[in-house]
Parts: sequence; C-alpha cells; structure tokens
Amino acid sequence: MVCQYKESIILKYEPGNFSSSERVSLAALYTEPVIIQKKKKGSFQNINVEELFNKSDMHMYYPVSVILQGNSGSGKSFISQKIILDWASEQHYLEAFNLVFYLRCEELKCISAEMNLIELLSWNCGLSTDQISKMLQNISQRVLFIIDGFDDLDELRFMRYKFCISSKFQKAPPEVIVCSLLRQRILPRSVRLITTRSEVPWGMLLKGHQRFTEIMGFSEEGVKEYFQKFFQNEELFRKAYECVRVNETLFTACSIPVICSIICTVMRERLSDGADVMSGLETTTSIYVDFVSTLLERHCQGLSQSVPSLLRGLGQLAERGMLEQQVLFDEKTVYDTISDSADKPFLLKFLLRRKIHQETMFGFMHFSFQEFFTALYYILLDEAESKVKVRELLHTVERGWALSCWSDRDFSKADVEVRHANLLQPVILFLCGLCKKEWISSFFEKHNMTVSVNIETQLKEWINQCSQIYRNEHMLFILHCLYELHEKSFVGKVLEHLASIDLSNILLKNADCWMLRFCLQNCVNIGKLRLSITSDNLKILLSALISCEELWLKVDQIKDVTGDLISALGEGKIVKELIIQEASLKKRIKSFCQEIVTSSKDEDAMVCFRLSVSSSKIRPSSLISGLTLTCSRQEVSTVNWRIFLQKLQTSPSSRDSSVDGFFLLDVLHSVSGLKKLYLELDKLTDGWINTILSLVRAFPSLNEIRTNSTISFIPFDIKQSMEESLTQTGWTLTVWRKSLLIERGEKSFSEEDLKTIKTENIESKSFLSLFQSSDYAEVFTPECVQRDDEDKHKTIYRFVCSHAGQFQCSLTSLVFVMEDEGEVLYNTVSWDSGLGQVRPAGPLYNIECSAGSVSQLHFQHCVIFSEENKDCLAVAHVTGGNVEIIQPLRVTETHVIIDIRDLSIFGLIWIKKKFGFPIKGQVLLFLRPVTVKQKILNVHLLQGNVPVSEVQRWHLDKKYIETSSKCQLFPGRQYSLCCQPEDCEVQPVSEMFELDHFGPNYHPTFEVFLDVNIEEVRLGVLDKTRDGKEVWKRRRILLTVAPSKSVEPTAPRRIPETEFVKTNRDKLIERVSSVMAIADSLLSQDMIISEMYSKVRAADTRLEKMRLLLDALDSGGAAVQAEFCRLLKEKEPYLANDLGLHL
Repeated sequence: MVCQYKESIILKYEPGNFSSSERVSLAALYTEPVIIQKKKKGSFQNINVEELFNKSDMHMYYPVSVILQGNSGSGKSFISQKIILDWASEQHYLEAFNLVFYLRCEELKCISAEMNLIELLSWNCGLSTDQISKMLQNISQRVLFIIDGFDDLDELRFMRYKFCISSKFQKAPPEVIVCSLLRQRILPRSVRLITTRSEVPWGMLLKGHQRFTEIMGFSEEGVKEYFQKFFQNEELFRKAYECVRVNETLFTACSIPVICSIICTVMRERLSDGADVMSGLETTTSIYVDFVSTLLERHCQGLSQSVPSLLRGLGQLAERGMLEQQVLFDEKTVYDTISDSADKPFLLKFLLRRKIHQETMFGFMHFSFQEFFTALYYILLDEAESKVKVRELLHTVERGWALSCWSDRDFSKADVEVRHANLLQPVILFLCGLCKKEWISSFFEKHNMTVSVNIETQLKEWINQCSQIYRNEHMLFILHCLYELHEKSFVGKVLEHLASIDLSNILLKNADCWMLRFCLQNCVNIGKLRLSITSDNLKILLSALISCEELWLKVDQIKDVTGDLISALGEGKIVKELIIQEASLKKRIKSFCQEIVTSSKDEDAMVCFRLSVSSSKIRPSSLISGLTLTCSRQEVSTVNWRIFLQKLQTSPSSRDSSVDGFFLLDVLHSVSGLKKLYLELDKLTDGWINTILSLVRAFPSLNEIRTNSTISFIPFDIKQSMEESLTQTGWTLTVWRKSLLIERGEKSFSEEDLKTIKTENIESKSFLSLFQSSDYAEVFTPECVQRDDEDKHKTIYRFVCSHAGQFQCSLTSLVFVMEDEGEVLYNTVSWDSGLGQVRPAGPLYNIECSAGSVSQLHFQHCVIFSEENKDCLAVAHVTGGNVEIIQPLRVTETHVIIDIRDLSIFGLIWIKKKFGFPIKGQVLLFLRPVTVKQKILNVHLLQGNVPVSEVQRWHLDKKYIETSSKCQLFPGRQYSLCCQPEDCEVQPVSEMFELDHFGPNYHPTFEVFLDVNIEEVRLGVLDKTRDGKEVWKRRRILLTVAPSKSVEPTAPRRIPETEFVKTNRDKLIERVSSVMAIADSLLSQDMIISEMYSKVRAADTRLEKMRLLLDALDSGGAAVQAEFCRLLKEKEPYLANDLGLHL
C-alpha cells in the first residue's frame, strides 16, 4: 500500500516547471539554494536540505518542527516537492520516516466542509480513507507532514477554534486539523516541515524542539548550476551565463530562484530570435515587465480582448487575492474579471477533488506574479482611484509596522494585521520599480497604456517619512524601495539625515548586499553601520564599507578578506572603530579567530584579535587566546593584513610554548612599527621568557608589552628570571597577580606604590584596562524565582553558570565575571534611609554565590560621559549595617566595574553633590482601566539604569506599552507631558525630575486620563526649563491592547517523584549545580552502587555527571527518586520550587 502511494507521488511530482509550458523533471532542474539555520542570539550556520531533520549539534534532539522561511520566489514549494519526491524515491536522508504527506495550504483554504484527518489526507493524496487508516494504524511510525504555505491559512479561523481536536477521527475545518498537528494533539510523534513567507515568532503555536531555517537564495555556483540545467545545450548555456555574469545587477537578481527562472526563460526566447539579450533587465521590476512583455508578444497572439484590458483584469484578480489572502480562484471569479475564454495567460489551472466531482481552480504561475500584477493594476487606474488605492496600501503596511512592536500578539487580531502587512510589502517594491519610466516606458507605449504620475510622489513622501521614524526595524525594506526607484539623488536626500544604520538583526542575503552597496555609494553621511553578513557576501560590500566611520560586522567566519577593512583604518577611511564578530553555530567549523576589534585615536591605531580557544587543530594556538597590537595609523595602512590573517589561520596547535613563541614572532614580523603588544595567555611558562626577550630585541619601536594569564598566577621563579634578563636591556618589569607589564625606560611601579595605590586602580591603569569592558559579556536571561511565603512583587533572579567567563543579565544589565561554575542568586532591595549622606545612583542588589566564583561585578550606570562627571560614581558595599565605599576599577560608557572579595549588598552611589549635566533617562508607559468608560495611561520618567522588569513587577495589574524609551534628562529640571488629542487630561501639569527613583515603589510621573474608545495617542516630553524643548520626541502610542491580568500564584499540584524526575529530566541536567553533594548523600545511604558513583565522579562536566546520576535514579526505583527529590529540595530550594517540586 505504501509502495502504491510512493508510485503515485512520483507520477504526480516528477515532471513540472512552474514558469514553462514544457514538462521538465524536478530532479533534473532542482538546484540547491543556500539555507541557514537560525538561533535566538543571532548566530547561524549553513545547512542543506538533507540536514533539515538531523539531530541538533548542541542537544542531540531530533526537531519536531522545522520552519523553512523564505521570501516569495525563494523556492519553498520546490524544496517541499523535492523532499516528498526524495522520500518516494527512497533517498537515504528520509529513511527514518515511514510516511510523508504534503499539504498545500492554498488548497486547504478552498475546503469549506469539515472532515477528519483521515478524510483530509485521502482528499489530498488520492488514496481511499481505508488505505490511509491502515497506513496510520501503527502508532510507532514516524510520519512527516509538509505544510506548504503556512501564510495562506485563514488565521482568524485559528482564533475562533481555540481548542484543538485530539483524535484523527474527529471532524473539524482543515485549519483546525493543521493547528492540532502543530500542537501535537493528534499524531504527537509526527514531524512537521512548515514553509512560510513571513517570519514565524519563536514559540508561536508550535510545540516541541523547533528548528528555524531561512532560504537565502542561490549562491554564485548555484546560479551557474541552474543555468546549466535549464539550457541543457552547452552553447546556449555559455552565451546566456556569460551575459548575466558580467552584469552585477542581473547576476544579483539571479540569486532569487524564481527570478533566475524568469531570466532564463526571457533569454532563451531572445537567443532563439537573435534579439538583444540584456536590454531592459535592470531591477527586479524591470525583469518582470520584460517577462510579461515577452510572453504577451510571443505566446498570447489572437486574444479576444486588448492587452490593457487583460492586464487590468489580471491586476483586479491579483489585488483581490492580496487583500483577501487568497491564492486560488474559482472559475466564475476568473471569468468575471478576465473575459477572454480562449486563454488565461499568467494563470495555471488546478483540479481540486470534491466529494463527487472535481472543481477547476486558477492561480497565478507564481505568487510573485500576483504581487506584480497588483502593483501594475494600481499604476493603470485613473489618477483619483490610484491615489486612494496606494494610500490604503501604504497605511495598511505602516499600521502593521506599528503593531509589530506589541509583545503578546501571537495569533491575535494584531498579529494577523502585522503578517498581512508583511505580505503586502512586495507590492510596494513593484510600485517603486514601475515608477522608473525610462526602463519600462516602451512597454506602456507599445500597448497605449497611460500611467498615473502621482504614485511616484506618494511613494517618495512615504519613504522619506518612514526613513525618519523606522530607523532600524524596517530600514532594510526602505532601502530596497530606494533601490527599486534607482534614483541616486533621491537616495542621498532620504539618507542624508541618517547618522547610523543597524541591520544586525537580519542576516543579509546576496541581493540585500548589492542593494546596500548602491545606497551606500550614493550617500556619504552614514557614519555608523551594524550588519550581520556571510563572509562571501562581505566581498560585495567591501568597497562601500570603507567609507563608514564606525563599522560592526557579525560574520559566519572571519577570513582574510577582512584584512582590507583593517587596512582602511590606517588609511583614514574608517576613522574610529571596526568590530568583526564570528557568529557560526557549528563548533567543528569554528574559524581561527572569533572577533577582531580595531579603533584609532589621534595618530595611533589598535588592532585586537580574540582567537578561538577550542581544542580544534584550526585554532592558532593552545596558549594564546588574545592578541592586541598598537602602532601608528600609517603603519596599519602598509601592513598586508590578508597575509597576517592567513598566518594566524595556519599556525600550529601545540602545547609547547616555544612553538607558540616562534609562531608569534613570525606573525608579528610584518608589523615593523609595533608600539605596544598585549597577550592573553592560558599560562605564562618558562618558554615565554625567550619569546618576550626576542620581541624586545626584534622591534625597536616597541615601548610596552602586557600579558594576562587566564589559568594561574605568575610563578616567582619566572618573575625573577625575567627581571634579571630585562634589567640588562633597560626595560622594567611589574607583576601583579596574573598580569605582567614590561615597559621601556625607567617607568615602573615601586613596592611603596603597590602598598598605597588601591588594587582596583593598579589593575585598571596597568594591565586590564584593554579588556575590562562589559561589551564582551555573554548575555543570559535569568530564571525568576518566586518564594511562596514572600510578597509577589519580590523576585529573586537565578543564574546557573557552567564555566568561567563574563555574563550579562538581560533584565538588569548586571555583569558577573566568573572564575568557575556556580549558582548566582540576586535581587533588588530597598535603599535604607539610615545610610547617611549616601545618594543612590542605581538599584541596590543583594547578591549571593555559594561557590564563591564571582570575582568582579559590573553595574550599569546612567551617566553621559564628559570632563566634569568622569569621576562622579562609586560603589557602596553594605555588610552588617556598615557601608564601605569602593572606588571603581574602571568606568566604561555603560558600566562601573569593581573587584570583589565576598558578596552581600552592592549599589551605585553618587560622589558629586552638584549635578549640572544630563543623564541617560527612559520613559515607561503603563495602561490601566479605571471604569468601563475611562482608562489611565501612567507615564514614568526614570533613570536609564532602572530595570524595566523591576518596574513591571510593581505594576502587574497594568499593561506595559513597549515603545522607544531612551531620552536625556537633567536632574532638578521641570518637565511636562505633551499629549494629543489635546482634550485628554494630564496631571500634574509639570514635575521635577529627581535622581532617587530606584524603588521599591515606582510611582508614575504623569497620568493621562483617556476615554476607553481612544486607541491611539501621540506623546512627547518637554523640558520646561529650556522653553519647552522636546527631550522625548512626539511619537504614536497604540492603546488597543487589553490590560494584562494580575499574575496570581496557583496552588501547587503534588506530583509523584517518579513523574517529576521524568518530566524535568532535561531541566535537571542543565540546572542542578550540587550534583556531587547529592550523589554523596545517595551513596552514603546505599541508594546507588559504588560503580555508578565512580562514573559520576569521573565525568568531565557537570552536565555529564547529572546525566549519569539520573540514569542511576531510573534503575534505582521510586524510593531512590523520592530521596533524590528530598535532597534537591534541601540543597537547591529555589530550583525545586521553580520546577514545581512540592513534597
């Protein structure tokens, strides 16, 4: 029966090409696009189709949901068809799946009747319900459901059917059946591949381990491969490919699979006619125009209606589909809009099975043509109607952008609007392209069509306005609009007010890079640029990037191509800063370098390399983890950094420090004007003495060498040996803890200096200032532990650290420098009025770490640096009623850094009494209903280092309205709130801003009384002292979100210990820190055997120890698991409570 099903799949999907009337084998034409796997922290890796269902590298779990995202035309459906065809052809990578079903959502949407899963699959694949039932009766089978075109489902119907069905025999609308599959309510062991145009939010609707992937398009080799497969004839392939390869714009467009297919089709027609192959192919829009023109001219002769009439009919049909999110149209709808009965150009016919008959449906040859014809329809309307249609389109998209900032909108009405707006964006791009009259005028003139002239003005005004409002989140789309308009002067005009562009949350595709290069080349005012990009695509942008002042790049792999950017620093093209970070997921392909940071000041430049520290042979050294060079800017411009990076990449992987030393000398040889050198080492050994002496002799320009050992303190014998050797060369040596400073001349720290200068200042000025920065911290989100017996407003943050490093809390911005693994508990406490003259400059934190592995703390401050306030902060350390004032080790632009010996209560304080300078502030908004007719918007003016999470916890009965909150505020000044509509009452009229808002109570600065029907206001904050100057510029605030319900703790449910251990296995492995203490107790009670205890003790990592201990519990029975739960409650009560363990 399964063999019969596979044969039917091969017959159905093997021939087919969406853009050609010829029947072409899918296997013969399929070309693999570039696919990336995405993670929450912005890292990514390349994968292929055969790896979509593999176990994850980190957790070794099979994914239960694979989300394959891609823009229209990226090849999602083609990949879906390939997968089911590969399964039917018994390809090895799908052998784990017993059954595969392919569900096209555009077809499911046409079904109005309710049916069960068996009937739906029977309708879809042509087998009888009895055959489907027999195939699915074995519950141990692995079934793959390919859900193609997730965007096409009616999401409002999802909202109405909140309760999924739980049986494959239960009848429901097709959307509800799909929803139940996604939620694992039916066939819970099944795996789902979901294709979608718009991004699916993390955790939305889907359950289980999820893999998020995105199609980036064809690579250069992929374009070449597709051309070869399409033309088949070698001579035609060479002619077509060479024409495209030398045209950057056209070659970029070919990275999008559907456009590559269109270009191949157009070029085949032109080559056969001997016409000019390249004429008119400039932007995406011009390519579509040319394709439509070619098809009308060569294949649509003898139509019963005029071309303008046909195009308007197609446009009307396309617009209806776009607005109603419809892809397939019934015969009556098509005949009502397109009167020609002989042919339906640009439409494909589909036969859908009904109960007793087949129904003919039509759809555009590709969804991108539906987008194109919608835009063309607006262009061909009369002036008045065209203006109205375009205004409604732009308003819909912008409203979706405004709603997208809502946090809790998954499958809400707002989310439907957001995703619909995203689907309409390509229509705007095509409109921009159709405004480029010199490229498409011949098409309109040939068919006697007039074009609305007001659309271009409308679009330009909208783009100009949006570029000032949406500077980061939608800037990529705005730049694409500018590229389609392709008007260089307008690009410069729109971007002239932008000092920076941040696109770091989006991995740039090939087409994005060519677009961005065009925009950067036509605007010289963009000083700061943040990008996430592959190293191959970096080559496209290289020539345009060197004009930026500050550049931050996240790349998949640092390669020698980045050397050109370092050289640009010395040439004065990048005048301030360059940061390049590696973002690869796969540890096995991690490159030799994880990060490059360069900066310049005056005539000197600093280049820092953070090297890989894994045990891989690719790493440059097992000893050197950081290398920082300082030399003149002129020297930077003359060094061949490509060769420098190549040497780093090919360096030895040896534990022999002498080998490392020779490698270092060889690498640095090209930097003849080296002034300063900083080395991060695992351990300073005897072998490094000769290396350091060789460096002193080899570089006459060298004035300073610093080293820092990450593992151990510097031994006395090495210090003594180095002192003797350096004294003879006229250099001085200073050693402190794990750090070493060597300077030319007589400058050094004496023993008396070391006694009188505080430890913090010595380390700050002498050794660690270069890397003591919060910028390098790994961000984590802590667990929030609620004690049963405490106030619901009080929350303890919990962080379980598994290794040494710098870690920054995403909620409080606290940074912990850890020397080893350990559990950190911290919470805010009230500033005691009994602390005398101490004036708070930040929240007061109670911090505990039982392992004592925290060596340094970084506290976020709100100071804007200047000469008058650079020494205005210190840290108060409160122990037993006493207050110790700690001078900072270092103060960065964001944090105050201190070394610590023990933990208790810490908080930032002001040590200046007068404040004539601004601080970083924030404006927080909370909405609360008062009566059925009225609601109140609370507006808080707070310091920028007040954690938003702390304020939220004191306003659980209100809804937090997320908006751009940053501003600058002066202490002691009067501020007022500007609100529109103006008839809304605001109280008080004005209020003085004070530096004392650090809890525990967070009262609003202003209250705005609103009618319950008001859905939107415009708010701004004015400085009354400065004649009403806006310090928080007026912006739109949407108020249509229902207030959050108060979070009430539910009564704990007593669950058996065996169920608790089984249910929480993964969390226990990850979070239990006292593994050996629990194992010791179990061994002493003879509850685990000594052999198993020895395995636990011998395991290398805490995670592996816990995994082995849980295996022992499984074999020990209920009594052992009960004792484990008791010990967990005793030794880690916060974790036990958080996981719901109630004994």
